[in-house]
Amino acid sequence: MPSALPNAIVVGAMKCATTAMHRYLDAHPQISMSRLKEVNFFIGPETAPHDDPETWWRSGQWHRGVNWYANLFDPAAPVRGETSPGYTSPDALEAPARMAALIPNARLVYLVRHPVERAVSQYRHHHRDGTERRPLEEALLDPDSHYLARSRYHQRLVPYLERFAVEQILVVVQERLLRDRGGQMGAVYRHLGVDPDWRGDVLAQEFHVGGDPLGIPTRLCESFMDRVGDDVATLRALLQDDLPEWSA
Repeated sequence: MPSALPNAIVVGAMKCATTAMHRYLDAHPQISMSRLKEVNFFIGPETAPHDDPETWWRSGQWHRGVNWYANLFDPAAPVRGETSPGYTSPDALEAPARMAALIPNARLVYLVRHPVERAVSQYRHHHRDGTERRPLEEALLDPDSHYLARSRYHQRLVPYLERFAVEQILVVVQERLLRDRGGQMGAVYRHLGVDPDWRGDVLAQEFHVGGDPLGIPTRLCESFMDRVGDDVATLRALLQDDLPEWSA
């Protein structure tokens, strides 16, 4: 087994400051993150889906093999990691089992955000790139959409909770990361087993949270939260945290 496999993975959620987390982790002197974000190694078919390697990351890179994956990481670093929000995509059901089989002792980080704000940020992303043309309310309340599914944070975590000890998974609330970056990152560093008191200049940098204030209509917010309310309640119970930032 290659010695440079990662021992820290940021598994999501999409539009919850994973890019900033990747940067904050990589800045720590005891952590080396992969140069590429969204490696998506644990996703995808056993064979190459097409002949364009530059875009394989979109459909997953499992077919590249373990040696290719190990070569992405610095074997001298105490903590080696990568960030792929796709690992908690509703379409990536293969990822948790593959990850648990290859790196069972890895420490995982999962970022969450007010479920509606996360969904609206994702909608804006898809609307900009032309893949979403429906009105906001129609898209967000579609029961089969990723907007709802990716905001059901506990549901996305269940396959990992079934394969990793709960102590291996740290959930980070994005609103708290915005408000108290040093304190929140200290908890993340402690979770990963590195110096929790390290504070670098990078932690003073703001991070992108999806554009201007979202201005979500009250009716839409209430309707969306009705659809994910059971999941929020289960997440609160798991974390033993009322998540007051998400209260109306």
